Amino acid sequence: MIVRSKLSQEPCVFVKRILPISSLRFILALWVFFSHFQYPVLIKPQSHAILWAIRALLNNSFNGQAAVIVFFIISGFCIHFPNRKGFQSPSWTAYYLRRYVRILIPMGAAIALAVPLRLQFGIFSDSILWSLLCEEVYYLIYPGLLCLRDRLGWRNLLILASVFSFAAILTHPGAKDYPSYGPWLNWALGLPCWLLGVRMAECLELFQADTVTTKQIWIWRAGAWAASVIASVLRFHTPVGLPWTLNLFAAFAAIWLQREISYYNGKTRTLVLEKLGDASYSIYLTHVHGAVFLQRITDPRSLPVVAFWWLTVAITTLFSGIFYWCVEWPSHRLARQLSQRLIRQEHDKTSVRAD
Repeated sequence: MIVRSKLSQEPCVFVKRILPISSLRFILALWVFFSHFQYPVLIKPQSHAILWAIRALLNNSFNGQAAVIVFFIISGFCIHFPNRKGFQSPSWTAYYLRRYVRILIPMGAAIALAVPLRLQFGIFSDSILWSLLCEEVYYLIYPGLLCLRDRLGWRNLLILASVFSFAAILTHPGAKDYPSYGPWLNWALGLPCWLLGVRMAECLELFQADTVTTKQIWIWRAGAWAASVIASVLRFHTPVGLPWTLNLFAAFAAIWLQREISYYNGKTRTLVLEKLGDASYSIYLTHVHGAVFLQRITDPRSLPVVAFWWLTVAITTLFSGIFYWCVEWPSHRLARQLSQRLIRQEHDKTSVRAD
């Protein structure tokens, strides 16, 4: 994750990469892909106990909704990091302009590309866009959340957000999936998760220098994966749905992310996955597009199932890469240029009034 922080009221920035946030975003995007397109092994029900257990584990190994929860935490961290010592942008207008241009242009392009593919890509609850709608709400209310933090403190704000989240769950307590509450309540359900990331950014210096060994970090990684598997098993085999478990998972995941940052603190070598993580938004937005496009141009029955799966991976990689370079990267650049231009204009107006 590249964090750009304002040094002054002038539109100059410095760049700092917090390892391994971008790498994790790339892995999480892949996790969502694998949750939708599982590797075709042990597809049919198994009578042998060991094979049955392996198949059950594989079916629950990639909890895509748990990955989205970690995305929420990282999003809160990224938004608040430049402002953890106080809001650094000279203009809320510039903040909103930058956030919405860089997010909504790729989203609009993904929706437009879904039309010729006849892909159901609803913006509320019927597709992956539900999580992006939640994030747009979080960006919108972020200034208000900072005001509440100043008045209530972090502990009380998290308690208040948790109460709203619990109230949202109670409107549909039997829901199995996280995005089951529509555009008016899904964001309230996930708000505590996003705030955990905001709080994590504010406490960065408190945990960043902690010593975490290689053995410890792999224990934390295994624990996060095991927690996501347990949540998936409960969703499919008990009355306990993901709305009840994933906010608890978020609390564990936030601590795990802190351990990741501590583990990589001071390392000067940039991880290979960091650059790939820059395209994680494109992967998340378009990983279904590539698969649907392949299904439109070929008959899945014409190839062995494993070969077709690998072809799906190849097409999705190509589709996401093209989307990143043609849509996401230019939109990021445009958002930065527009926000800096607005900052300069507002700075010039302020200077004129001062004179």
